[in-house]
Amino acid sequence: MSKKTTTMVWYSAVPLWLLIRFARTYPQETEQYYSRYFYPLVFNLHQLLLDWIPLSLGDILYIVLSGYLLRTVTKKLPYWKVKPINILLDIGSFAILTAWVFHLSWGFNYHRLPLNEQLNISIKYSKQDLENGIDQLIRKSNHLHHQLVTSDTLAVTFPFSKDQVLEKIKPYDPLLQKIILNATQVKKSLLSLPLSYMGYAGYLNPFTLESQVNAKIPLLSLITTSFHEMAHQLGYASEKEANFIAYLSAINSDDPYLQYAGYTFAFRYFYSELYKLDSEKAVRKLKMLHPGILKNFKTVSDFWKQYKNPFEIVFDKAYDGYLKANGQTSGIKSYNEMVGLVINHHKNQGVF
Repeated sequence: MSKKTTTMVWYSAVPLWLLIRFARTYPQETEQYYSRYFYPLVFNLHQLLLDWIPLSLGDILYIVLSGYLLRTVTKKLPYWKVKPINILLDIGSFAILTAWVFHLSWGFNYHRLPLNEQLNISIKYSKQDLENGIDQLIRKSNHLHHQLVTSDTLAVTFPFSKDQVLEKIKPYDPLLQKIILNATQVKKSLLSLPLSYMGYAGYLNPFTLESQVNAKIPLLSLITTSFHEMAHQLGYASEKEANFIAYLSAINSDDPYLQYAGYTFAFRYFYSELYKLDSEKAVRKLKMLHPGILKNFKTVSDFWKQYKNPFEIVFDKAYDGYLKANGQTSGIKSYNEMVGLVINHHKNQGVF
C-alpha cells in the first residue's frame, strides 16, 4: 500500500468513528435510515449476486485472505529487515478498511432500536414468570414429542437430511409478523471442522451476508442455528434477538419437527436461567420432560464433548470481546437474554 493511500485510510478512521458514535447515540435514526432503508438494499444486492452459488463464498474469502496474509508475512521475513512502523501502518490500514466494509454492509445493525422497544414489550421478568414459562415449554415439548415418537422413552429421529432441513428453513420476522417465504438459503460451512473445535454452531458472514451453519452439528441444533443465522441476515444483530427470532420461526413453522426443535431450544435457556436461581427446582422441572427429549439433549451434548479442547475458552473470550466492542454489553451472556423476550412476548399473548 502506497504512503498516500495509507495516509488517506488512516484519516478515514475519524469519520467512521463519528458514524459509529452517532449510530450508538441515536438508535431511532439508525433504525430508520440504516436498518430499514440502506441495509435491505445491500442485502438484496448480495442475494442477487451470491444466492445462486451453492458454496459459501464467505468461507472461500476467509481461506484465500488467510493464505494471502500468511504469504505476505513470510515474504517480509526476516523482520529485522523491515521497518516495524511500516508493518504497523499496513496492519492498521487493513483493520480500518475492514471496519468500514463491516459496518456499511451489516455492522450498524448492532446499534438499531432494540426489538423489545419496537414490539413494546419488556425484557424483565420475575422468578414466577420464569417458572410459568418453563412449565408451558415442558407441556409443549412433551406434547410434540408424543406426536413424533411411539414411546416417551424414544428420542425424536428427524425424517429428513441436513440438506432438506436447510431447504425448509424460513425465518419469522416479528416486526412484519409473518414468515419470510423468499428468504435466502442457509449454506453449509466449508469450515465446519474448525467451527466444531471453536465451539461454534454457525455464523453470519458480515461481508458476504451468507448464513453459515456448521454441517457437523446434530439436526436438533442445525434447525435452530439456521433460524438464528437467518435472523442475523434479516438485520437483527443482537444475539438475544436472533435467538428469540429463531424460537418464533421454529414454533410458527407448520412442520412439527421444527416446532419441537423450537420449544426444546427455548427450554434449555429457561432451564439454565432457573438453575441459577433455584437449582433444585430446575432439576425437578427437567425430570418432567419425557426421557426421549433428554436423549435428544444428550446427543447434542455428546457432539460438543468430542470437540472439547483448551483453546475453546480463548474463542469464547474473543467473541465476548467482539460483542461488547459492538455495544452488546452482556457479551456472550446475551444469548440467554432471549428468555425475557420470550416470556413477555407470550404474556402479551396471554399464553404465559
